Amino acid sequence: MTSSGTGASFLLLLALVMVVATSDYYVPPPTTHTPSQPYVPPATFTSPVKTPYLPKPNTEIAIEGLIFCKSGNETYPLQGAIESETLNQTGDVMYLTGAKVNVVCPIVDSNGRLVAKATLSSYPTDLKGYFYFITYGLSHKVKSINGCKVKLESSPVSTCKTPTNVNKGVTGATLSSDSSKFISRDNLDLYTLEPFYFSSPVSPKPVY
Repeated sequence: MTSSGTGASFLLLLALVMVVATSDYYVPPPTTHTPSQPYVPPATFTSPVKTPYLPKPNTEIAIEGLIFCKSGNETYPLQGAIESETLNQTGDVMYLTGAKVNVVCPIVDSNGRLVAKATLSSYPTDLKGYFYFITYGLSHKVKSINGCKVKLESSPVSTCKTPTNVNKGVTGATLSSDSSKFISRDNLDLYTLEPFYFSSPVSPKPVY
């Protein structure tokens, strides 16, 4: 009885093992490691063409001032209005424009020797005797603007056309940095001059 009981137990255990071995159960697949790719930044395009260097344009020179007529004790502005006067007995008429100044600048070579002079005339004065003009290109021609001088040029009034040297209207007023200011929006150096004066012609002394 003992041997038969042991045999039965063995058979039962063997049957149980076979049942477990043949039953369905999930076996996960083996895990595989995929290495991560290194970060590559997006490509940037660099133009092979470089922006050309553009030099800063030279500062232009502008000049302003007033021109008056001094007759005796009276002083009044020389206007840019038109005046007429009789030239001969046929009644021909000549129209005169406003008063003007001119600026004269020396042009020197590399050794500092004078080779030429640049002369520019202003626009005629307005109704208040005011003049303003820009000397385009003058700063390119002269080495130093301080060598330039502004002089009286012409008057529209026949009875007041003699230039006077008040504020150097005859010998020439220099363009000084003390009388200038920079206008950034226009890239201008504006020079403001003291007033100039014309006067009545001097009557000749009588000869006895």
